[in-house]
Amino acid sequence: MFDVHNHATFTPANVKGMMAAMDSLNVQHAIYIGAFEQISGLPETTAGRLIPALPFPCDGGRMPNAGIQCFPAGTAPFPDTAWLRARVLDGTIKVFGELGAQYLGIAPNDPRLEPYFALAEELDVPVGIHLGIGPPAISDDANPYYAKKSPNYRGAAGDPYLLEDVLVRHPKLRLYVMHAAWPSIDRMLYLMCMFPRLHVDISVLQYAIARPAYYTALRTLVEAGFADRIMFGSDGGPRFLALGIDAIEQAPFLSERQKRDILYDNAMRFFRLAPPRSTAIPRVCGG
Repeated sequence: MFDVHNHATFTPANVKGMMAAMDSLNVQHAIYIGAFEQISGLPETTAGRLIPALPFPCDGGRMPNAGIQCFPAGTAPFPDTAWLRARVLDGTIKVFGELGAQYLGIAPNDPRLEPYFALAEELDVPVGIHLGIGPPAISDDANPYYAKKSPNYRGAAGDPYLLEDVLVRHPKLRLYVMHAAWPSIDRMLYLMCMFPRLHVDISVLQYAIARPAYYTALRTLVEAGFADRIMFGSDGGPRFLALGIDAIEQAPFLSERQKRDILYDNAMRFFRLAPPRSTAIPRVCGG
Protein backbone atom coordinates (compact mmCIF):
# COMPACT_ATOMS: atom_id res chain seq x y z
CA MET A 1 0.00 0.00 0.00
CA PHE A 2 1.03 3.62 -0.60
CA ASP A 3 -0.73 6.43 1.30
CA VAL A 4 -0.32 9.67 -0.68
CA HIS A 5 -2.11 11.87 1.87
CA ASN A 6 -0.99 11.21 5.43
CA HIS A 7 -0.91 13.98 8.02
CA ALA A 8 1.93 14.31 10.50
CA THR A 9 1.28 13.51 14.11
CA PHE A 10 2.65 15.63 16.91
CA THR A 11 4.77 13.44 19.18
CA PRO A 12 7.39 10.70 18.70
CA ALA A 13 4.95 8.25 20.28
CA ASN A 14 2.35 9.04 17.62
CA VAL A 15 4.94 8.66 14.87
CA LYS A 16 5.80 5.26 16.31
CA GLY A 17 2.10 4.38 16.37
CA MET A 18 1.67 5.42 12.73
CA MET A 19 4.65 3.31 11.69
CA ALA A 20 3.19 0.34 13.56
CA ALA A 21 -0.16 0.83 11.79
CA MET A 22 1.61 1.05 8.45
CA ASP A 23 3.47 -2.17 9.18
CA SER A 24 0.29 -3.99 10.18
CA LEU A 25 -1.50 -2.88 6.99
CA ASN A 26 1.47 -3.43 4.65
CA VAL A 27 1.74 0.29 3.85
CA GLN A 28 5.22 0.71 2.41
CA HIS A 29 5.24 4.49 1.85
CA ALA A 30 3.29 7.56 2.93
CA ILE A 31 3.44 11.19 1.85
CA TYR A 32 3.82 12.74 5.30
CA ILE A 33 2.30 16.22 5.37
CA GLY A 34 3.37 18.39 8.27
CA ALA A 35 4.89 21.56 9.63
CA PHE A 36 8.57 21.99 8.85
CA GLU A 37 9.46 21.27 12.47
CA GLN A 38 7.66 17.93 12.23
CA ILE A 39 8.94 16.71 8.88
CA SER A 40 12.52 17.88 9.44
CA GLY A 41 12.71 16.02 12.74
CA LEU A 42 11.60 12.58 11.62
CA PRO A 43 13.71 9.71 13.01
CA GLU A 44 16.10 7.92 10.69
CA THR A 45 14.02 4.76 11.00
CA THR A 46 11.26 6.39 8.90
CA ALA A 47 13.55 7.30 5.98
CA GLY A 48 12.13 6.23 2.62
CA ARG A 49 8.78 5.37 4.16
CA LEU A 50 7.53 8.73 5.45
CA ILE A 51 8.13 11.10 2.54
CA PRO A 52 8.18 14.70 3.86
CA ALA A 53 5.69 17.19 2.39
CA LEU A 54 5.30 20.85 3.37
CA PRO A 55 1.81 22.42 3.47
CA PHE A 56 1.24 26.03 2.41
CA PRO A 57 -0.06 28.71 2.24
CA CYS A 58 -0.94 29.04 5.91
CA ASP A 59 -3.20 31.81 7.17
CA GLY A 60 -1.23 33.83 9.71
CA GLY A 61 1.55 31.28 9.33
CA ARG A 62 -0.60 28.63 11.03
CA MET A 63 -1.77 25.34 9.57
CA PRO A 64 -5.52 25.04 8.90
CA ASN A 65 -7.41 23.00 11.49
CA ALA A 66 -4.37 22.15 13.65
CA GLY A 67 -3.12 25.70 14.19
CA ILE A 68 0.60 24.89 14.43
CA GLN A 69 3.21 27.04 12.68
CA CYS A 70 3.84 25.74 9.17
CA PHE A 71 7.40 26.95 8.53
CA PRO A 72 9.92 29.37 10.05
CA ALA A 73 8.52 32.58 8.56
CA GLY A 74 6.51 34.07 11.40
CA THR A 75 3.02 34.98 10.22
CA ALA A 76 3.77 34.90 6.49
CA PRO A 77 1.28 32.71 4.60
CA PHE A 78 3.84 31.63 1.97
CA PRO A 79 7.35 30.24 2.47
CA ASP A 80 10.30 32.13 1.04
CA THR A 81 11.11 30.59 -2.35
CA ALA A 82 14.90 30.69 -1.82
CA TRP A 83 14.47 28.91 1.52
CA LEU A 84 12.12 26.39 -0.07
CA ARG A 85 14.54 25.71 -2.93
CA ALA A 86 17.33 25.05 -0.44
CA ARG A 87 15.17 22.63 1.55
CA VAL A 88 14.31 20.71 -1.61
CA LEU A 89 17.95 20.53 -2.65
CA ASP A 90 19.07 19.28 0.77
CA GLY A 91 16.31 16.64 0.74
CA THR A 92 14.34 17.94 3.73
CA ILE A 93 11.23 18.61 1.62
CA LYS A 94 10.29 16.20 -1.16
CA VAL A 95 6.68 17.19 -1.91
CA PHE A 96 4.83 20.53 -1.99
CA GLY A 97 1.49 20.01 -0.33
CA GLU A 98 -0.96 19.97 0.87
CA LEU A 99 -1.35 23.21 -1.09
CA GLY A 100 -4.34 24.40 0.89
CA ALA A 101 -4.87 27.76 -0.80
CA GLN A 102 -8.61 27.13 -0.82
CA TYR A 103 -8.58 27.50 2.98
CA LEU A 104 -7.57 31.13 2.42
CA GLY A 105 -10.07 31.64 -0.42
CA ILE A 106 -7.18 31.61 -2.92
CA ALA A 107 -7.85 29.93 -6.26
CA PRO A 108 -5.26 27.72 -8.04
CA ASN A 109 -4.69 30.30 -10.77
CA ASP A 110 -3.93 33.10 -8.30
CA PRO A 111 -0.61 34.83 -9.15
CA ARG A 112 0.63 34.28 -5.59
CA LEU A 113 0.91 30.54 -6.27
CA GLU A 114 2.72 30.90 -9.60
CA PRO A 115 6.29 31.04 -8.20
CA TYR A 116 5.71 27.76 -6.38
CA PHE A 117 4.34 25.94 -9.41
CA ALA A 118 7.30 27.24 -11.42
CA LEU A 119 9.77 26.06 -8.76
CA ALA A 120 8.10 22.64 -8.56
CA GLU A 121 8.27 22.23 -12.33
CA GLU A 122 11.92 23.34 -12.44
CA LEU A 123 13.02 20.96 -9.67
CA ASP A 124 10.54 18.20 -10.59
CA VAL A 125 8.91 18.27 -7.16
CA PRO A 126 5.49 16.57 -6.92
CA VAL A 127 2.64 18.87 -5.87
CA GLY A 128 -0.59 17.91 -4.14
CA ILE A 129 -3.33 20.54 -4.16
CA HIS A 130 -6.47 20.52 -2.04
CA LEU A 131 -9.65 21.12 -4.06
CA GLY A 132 -13.29 20.48 -3.21
CA ILE A 133 -14.73 19.78 0.21
CA GLY A 134 -13.13 20.70 3.51
CA PRO A 135 -13.98 20.13 7.15
CA PRO A 136 -17.66 20.93 7.80
CA ALA A 137 -18.23 24.41 9.27
CA ILE A 138 -14.51 25.24 9.02
CA SER A 139 -15.45 28.80 8.01
CA ASP A 140 -17.58 29.25 11.15
CA ASP A 141 -15.51 30.98 13.80
CA ALA A 142 -17.83 29.58 16.49
CA ASN A 143 -16.96 26.00 15.51
CA PRO A 144 -15.24 24.46 18.56
CA TYR A 145 -13.70 21.48 16.79
CA TYR A 146 -10.66 23.07 15.11
CA ALA A 147 -7.80 25.02 16.66
CA LYS A 148 -7.41 27.13 13.51
CA LYS A 149 -10.60 28.20 11.71
CA SER A 150 -10.63 29.20 8.03
CA PRO A 151 -13.25 31.94 7.63
CA ASN A 152 -12.24 32.52 4.00
CA TYR A 153 -12.68 28.91 2.86
CA ARG A 154 -14.82 28.96 -0.29
CA GLY A 155 -15.98 26.28 -2.71
CA ALA A 156 -15.52 28.67 -5.62
CA ALA A 157 -11.78 28.78 -4.90
CA GLY A 158 -11.66 24.99 -5.29
CA ASP A 159 -13.17 24.80 -8.78
CA PRO A 160 -11.01 22.36 -10.80
CA TYR A 161 -11.45 24.47 -13.93
CA LEU A 162 -9.32 27.16 -12.24
CA LEU A 163 -6.41 24.72 -12.38
CA GLU A 164 -6.43 24.59 -16.18
CA ASP A 165 -4.30 27.72 -16.69
CA VAL A 166 -1.69 26.33 -14.31
CA LEU A 167 -1.46 23.05 -16.22
CA VAL A 168 -1.20 24.87 -19.54
CA ARG A 169 1.62 27.11 -18.26
CA HIS A 170 3.49 24.21 -16.68
CA PRO A 171 3.25 21.17 -18.96
CA LYS A 172 5.89 19.22 -17.00
CA LEU A 173 4.40 19.89 -13.58
CA ARG A 174 3.81 16.68 -11.61
CA LEU A 175 0.54 17.48 -9.83
CA TYR A 176 -2.25 15.55 -8.14
CA VAL A 177 -5.63 16.87 -7.02
CA MET A 178 -6.49 15.84 -3.50
CA HIS A 179 -9.98 14.48 -2.80
CA ALA A 180 -10.45 14.34 -6.60
CA ALA A 181 -12.06 17.79 -6.07
CA TRP A 182 -15.26 16.08 -4.92
CA PRO A 183 -18.06 16.79 -5.67
CA SER A 184 -16.82 18.28 -8.98
CA ILE A 185 -16.08 14.89 -10.53
CA ASP A 186 -17.37 15.91 -13.96
CA ARG A 187 -14.86 18.75 -14.09
CA MET A 188 -12.09 16.42 -13.00
CA LEU A 189 -12.94 14.11 -15.90
CA TYR A 190 -12.37 17.02 -18.27
CA LEU A 191 -9.00 17.93 -16.72
CA MET A 192 -7.78 14.33 -16.63
CA CYS A 193 -8.72 13.93 -20.27
CA MET A 194 -6.97 17.13 -21.36
CA PHE A 195 -3.87 16.71 -19.16
CA PRO A 196 -2.65 13.10 -19.18
CA ARG A 197 -0.04 13.76 -16.47
CA LEU A 198 -2.68 14.83 -13.94
CA HIS A 199 -3.51 12.43 -11.08
CA VAL A 200 -6.02 12.49 -8.23
CA ASP A 201 -6.12 11.12 -4.74
CA ILE A 202 -9.33 9.90 -3.15
CA SER A 203 -8.43 10.72 0.42
CA VAL A 204 -11.06 11.76 2.96
CA LEU A 205 -13.92 10.44 0.81
CA GLN A 206 -13.89 7.08 2.64
CA TYR A 207 -15.19 8.77 5.80
CA ALA A 208 -16.30 12.34 4.95
CA ILE A 209 -19.18 11.39 2.66
CA ALA A 210 -21.65 8.51 2.50
CA ARG A 211 -20.17 5.32 1.09
CA PRO A 212 -22.59 5.20 -1.91
CA ALA A 213 -21.53 8.74 -2.89
CA TYR A 214 -17.88 7.77 -2.57
CA TYR A 215 -18.34 4.70 -4.71
CA THR A 216 -20.28 6.69 -7.31
CA ALA A 217 -17.40 9.15 -7.65
CA LEU A 218 -14.76 6.43 -7.74
CA ARG A 219 -16.68 4.33 -10.24
CA THR A 220 -17.18 7.38 -12.48
CA LEU A 221 -13.42 7.99 -12.58
CA VAL A 222 -12.67 4.32 -13.22
CA GLU A 223 -15.29 3.86 -15.93
CA ALA A 224 -13.93 6.95 -17.70
CA GLY A 225 -10.65 5.06 -18.04
CA PHE A 226 -8.58 6.75 -15.34
CA ALA A 227 -7.95 3.82 -12.97
CA ASP A 228 -4.22 4.19 -13.61
CA ARG A 229 -4.20 7.79 -12.30
CA ILE A 230 -6.17 7.41 -9.06
CA MET A 231 -4.17 7.16 -5.83
CA PHE A 232 -5.17 6.10 -2.34
CA GLY A 233 -4.87 8.46 0.63
CA SER A 234 -5.97 8.17 4.25
CA ASP A 235 -6.08 11.88 5.22
CA GLY A 236 -5.82 10.83 8.82
CA GLY A 237 -4.35 8.51 11.41
CA PRO A 238 -4.33 4.71 11.67
CA ARG A 239 -8.13 4.34 11.86
CA PHE A 240 -8.69 6.25 8.62
CA LEU A 241 -5.82 4.42 6.99
CA ALA A 242 -7.47 1.06 7.70
CA LEU A 243 -10.92 2.35 6.73
CA GLY A 244 -9.67 3.71 3.41
CA ILE A 245 -7.88 0.53 2.44
CA ASP A 246 -10.94 -1.56 3.29
CA ALA A 247 -13.18 0.72 1.19
CA ILE A 248 -11.03 0.06 -1.87
CA GLU A 249 -10.68 -3.65 -1.24
CA GLN A 250 -14.46 -4.04 -0.79
CA ALA A 251 -15.45 -1.99 -3.85
CA PRO A 252 -17.41 -4.51 -5.95
CA PHE A 253 -16.80 -2.75 -9.28
CA LEU A 254 -12.98 -2.75 -9.09
CA SER A 255 -10.89 -5.52 -10.59
CA GLU A 256 -7.93 -6.89 -8.66
CA ARG A 257 -5.60 -5.03 -11.02
CA GLN A 258 -7.46 -1.76 -10.45
CA LYS A 259 -7.33 -2.21 -6.68
CA ARG A 260 -3.57 -2.74 -6.79
CA ASP A 261 -3.13 0.26 -9.07
CA ILE A 262 -5.10 2.56 -6.75
CA LEU A 263 -3.60 1.24 -3.53
CA TYR A 264 0.04 1.07 -4.67
CA ASP A 265 1.23 0.98 -8.26
CA ASN A 266 -0.08 4.35 -9.45
CA ALA A 267 1.62 6.17 -6.59
CA MET A 268 4.87 4.28 -7.12
CA ARG A 269 4.95 5.52 -10.70
CA PHE A 270 3.79 9.06 -9.92
CA PHE A 271 6.43 9.57 -7.22
CA ARG A 272 9.11 7.96 -9.41
CA LEU A 273 9.72 4.96 -7.21
CA ALA A 274 8.85 2.67 -10.14
CA PRO A 275 9.17 3.16 -13.92
CA PRO A 276 6.15 4.46 -15.87
CA ARG A 277 4.05 2.09 -17.93
CA SER A 278 4.26 4.45 -20.89
CA THR A 279 5.34 8.01 -21.62
CA ALA A 280 3.27 8.30 -24.78
CA ILE A 281 0.46 10.85 -24.85
CA PRO A 282 -2.83 8.94 -25.21
CA ARG A 283 -4.92 9.62 -28.31
CA VAL A 284 -8.21 9.24 -26.49
CA CYS A 285 -9.41 10.11 -23.00
CA GLY A 286 -8.69 7.30 -20.60
CA GLY A 287 -6.46 5.67 -23.17
